[in-house]
Parts: sequence; C-alpha cells; structure tokens
Amino acid sequence: MVKLEIELSDIDYEAMINEYLPKMQDKLEQSGSPLASLLGGGLASSLLLRSSPAMKDRMAAELINMNASRLEAKLEEMAARNGIPGKVRNLKATAITR
Repeated sequence: MVKLEIELSDIDYEAMINEYLPKMQDKLEQSGSPLASLLGGGLASSLLLRSSPAMKDRMAAELINMNASRLEAKLEEMAARNGIPGKVRNLKATAITR
C-alpha cells in the first residue's frame, strides 16, 4: 500500500460556486425547501465569493469529500491508463489553515 499526499492550490472558487450552487438550489427546490429561493439571484454567490479564504477552503474541502467516490474512480482510471493499476481508498480533503 502507498499513501499519497496532495495539496490543491489556486482553486477557482468562482467556477466552483457557479458549478455547485445551481445544483444545490435544484435539490432544495425538489425538496420544497424555502431556502431554494435564497440561492437564486446571485446573492448567495456574491456572499460566498466575499467570504474569507479559510471559509472558501472549507467549502472546497466539503465539496471534494461529497464527491470522494467519484474522484476515487477517476484517479483509478488515470492511474491504470498510466500503468499503475490499483484501488484508491479513503480520499478525504481537509482545509489547511493559512
């Protein structure tokens, strides 16, 4: 077994917010939550983009963790294509205090 350590930097928070905020709004609308209307109109996006770097890093880590199984599968595919077949397990992101 091999343990990898990766740091992700220069995150495009605006692209991340533009990708995930509409998906969150859709899920809230489907559940009938009144919070869905708060995410529309750009107010939530503006607030998130103006949040502290630490808050944005925590948000990025949570989104990575929510998508961990999909990311593990993609890493396995990439490794196999490059001659390193194996299983990726326990992918977990943590925001680093700057």
